[in-house]
Amino acid sequence: MNQVYICEHNELLSTKFHAPACPSPLIPRPRLTALLDVGLTGPLTLVSAPAGCGKTTLLSSWVQSHAPDNFSVAWVTLDEHDNQPRRFWEYVLTAFDRSEPGIGVLALQLLSAPGKLFLEEALIALINRLARMSSPWVLVLDEYQVIREPAIHGQLAYLVEHLPSHIHVLLATRKDPPLPLSRWRVRGQLQEVRIDQLCATVEEAGTLLRQMVPFKLERSLLQEITTRTEGWLAALRLVGLSLRGRADLAGVLEELAELSYILDYVTEEVLQQQEPAVSTFLLRTSILSQLTASLCDAVLERTDSQQVLEELERSNMFVVPLVPHRCYRYHALFAEVLRVRLEQENGEDVLMLHLRASNWYAQHGHTASAVQHALLAHAWQQAADLIESISQAHPGAIPEESMILSWIVKLPAEILRARPQLSQLFAGGMTRTGGPPAQECWQPHRPLSWMHAIAPFAEDQREISGVQNQHQLQEPVPAQDRVRTMFPSHERPFEGQHWNWGEPEPGLLLLDPLSAREREVIGLVAQGYTNQGIAEALVVEVNTVKRHVGNIFSKLQVHGRIQAVIQARALGLLIEVA
Repeated sequence: MNQVYICEHNELLSTKFHAPACPSPLIPRPRLTALLDVGLTGPLTLVSAPAGCGKTTLLSSWVQSHAPDNFSVAWVTLDEHDNQPRRFWEYVLTAFDRSEPGIGVLALQLLSAPGKLFLEEALIALINRLARMSSPWVLVLDEYQVIREPAIHGQLAYLVEHLPSHIHVLLATRKDPPLPLSRWRVRGQLQEVRIDQLCATVEEAGTLLRQMVPFKLERSLLQEITTRTEGWLAALRLVGLSLRGRADLAGVLEELAELSYILDYVTEEVLQQQEPAVSTFLLRTSILSQLTASLCDAVLERTDSQQVLEELERSNMFVVPLVPHRCYRYHALFAEVLRVRLEQENGEDVLMLHLRASNWYAQHGHTASAVQHALLAHAWQQAADLIESISQAHPGAIPEESMILSWIVKLPAEILRARPQLSQLFAGGMTRTGGPPAQECWQPHRPLSWMHAIAPFAEDQREISGVQNQHQLQEPVPAQDRVRTMFPSHERPFEGQHWNWGEPEPGLLLLDPLSAREREVIGLVAQGYTNQGIAEALVVEVNTVKRHVGNIFSKLQVHGRIQAVIQARALGLLIEVA
């Protein structure tokens, strides 16, 4: 049962005066504790970063690492109920008094006097009492983002600006408070620790994960995990939990944004803490790789995106400012999780959002991005028009030809067949590159083969180029060769297997048949495609591919890709490859 501290008329929760216990395992972070040590020379240190970046853990471990004679600590963990000035300062004054009885007695008496609230007098009494002391003090106010009362911010600013030199205030918050930070920054009175410093390095991630998983983690894998999470400590801990008992490390990484731990954390600690309008903004703009006010206004059909983006930046809402000014992106993993949640909650809106993004990019002359969003919106005619506009703008050598061919290959055959210019462009590109793009063998939205659509133009291109092999455009590139082209040697998922997939699980009965789309997906898996590659080939969202892969694993009763391919081949669900 929680104890309470009695202060005149109010009962104060005793546990709010204690630094929380540090989680296990704890990562030593001397580079950050050094920043906190430097901050002691000034009146205020601000530790400001999003949820799950390790703010409280850092402060708690730093406080506990110092000997009691280094400085005394008054700690308060704030909550929503502390938005009343009297209650807020009761906690602060009591925190001082608990550490050294008598230090806050006069101030507490003034604060608790009946009738008029003598708050300014109470603060003056505290400052004067602290000034008469010689020993250093640190006041830690954790979770300061819950404080919304303007009067409290003003009173805290007064305290900071009148503190004696041996007293230090340390604020931990998810968003920058409305305090005169710029003035203190210019005066050299503010030490700041932000997300850039709090993000874990590869070495710190390795220290954490090696204590959480029972097997060896190579540095290359640690580097990939750190890159994908961008050093976000909460995500690293949740990845560590997910890796326990999992042999399929690559699968964990591919499914990172869909891990239930991470989904639940972002939902509970971030989205549910926002106003509904802000949550909607976050979810619907997650389809964008870059965020500008004009683009967000167009996609969301609103006019206040600039204010929202600036508030998200001030609130440390996993928003990263880019050059040029007023352009942003979301933290990569955060954006992935948002897209998963968007598809779960409003999947029918995703195509519409991509279409609006395509229209905006086209209107602003960013044709490549317009094409990509048009394809994701399944706006085939619009995508074809945009691709043709690029080829018309460059009638000679077309820049980024491989990228353009990868777009054309995603168009349905009926669209391509009705576009002689694109068909000719595609045939010419294949002739120059020696074959179709790797993804071409699996195009579900095409009832007609692309080969039939471009056959007349392919013949013309062969005559022009002098190609002797008349079967060059008729025989698909063997799957092994496609995989070798797509992946560096160290990333080839089935290298050395020689496409001999082994024996199926004995007694397997496929009670629930694979759908047509699932057969297309497992076919691409067998060819070595990643989820991202499959999404591009099928012109769908990565999250859709992940759901199909999960369904395939369930139906085939397997836990990994290689096992899935073995079972699918044994059941005759795959096209044989040489």
